[in-house]
Amino acid sequence: MRTFLSVALVGLLLCPSLALCWWDEGHQVVARVAARHLTPAALLRVSQLLEVDNTPEAVADAMAAASVWADQVKGDTGTASWHFIDLNWQDSRTNLSDRCPNDDCATARVRMFATQLKANDPDADSRFTDEDALRFLIHFVADLHQPLHASTNADQGGNCEQLAMGVDDAANLHALWDGPLVGRMGVDDKALAAELNDELDQSTDQDRVAAATGTEEDWAWESHRVALASIYKRLDMAKMDAASPATCAEAPDEVRRSSVIVDEKYLDEMRPVVREQLKKAGLRLARLLNDIFS
Repeated sequence: MRTFLSVALVGLLLCPSLALCWWDEGHQVVARVAARHLTPAALLRVSQLLEVDNTPEAVADAMAAASVWADQVKGDTGTASWHFIDLNWQDSRTNLSDRCPNDDCATARVRMFATQLKANDPDADSRFTDEDALRFLIHFVADLHQPLHASTNADQGGNCEQLAMGVDDAANLHALWDGPLVGRMGVDDKALAAELNDELDQSTDQDRVAAATGTEEDWAWESHRVALASIYKRLDMAKMDAASPATCAEAPDEVRRSSVIVDEKYLDEMRPVVREQLKKAGLRLARLLNDIFS
């Protein structure tokens, strides 16, 4: 959630644990894809909440800016645990609620902020304004589509798994998925979102509707399965039967001594996986906002 390369130093201050952050570019791309698929009613309400002109361009820019706010305030607001849900390798879908105690996870917060926005009650007793709720929602829907925000192998979602050789700014597995896999596509967030929307325009209405369906728990479970298939199993990592540790120092010895080999072949193979996750996140965020503001 820190911008690839350009604000890496700021990221160290705002996000000391990279297991909790998807760098800025991924969030901005998702926000821009979503903006392209808003209904007129949703576009109007988003423009009002973000205080910009009611035009697709202005709303897309405002949503992209809003998409990184949740990272910037999580230290002051104590909301770091809202950015992910730690589903263990051995979990089944029925464990989703078990992994979200006290609603302190991404799935619960997507649901709760969507409910707040749908109520449209300025006098509601809420810790956060509707503008805040919208900014959180934009961010957390994207987080749920970064596979390592919905999966762990006793390694804090890959944060404790060190890479044998760093990839750009990424020294661990989670950071690899947070930044370089998006940043290496070679374009900025606006251009990448345009590419993805062009791809979506070439699909059928039926396919876009199907991709946008589901609940926040469906999306988390889907991302968990992507993590198992495309990360843990694809990289031949041993299955840990322990739960995700509070800190990497408490991770199993095998995790702490890890040296994950990631080559160019793997990076190339993951490009379509990442693009698919970004497109789905954008379509699902748009559908959620369209439902809320219909």
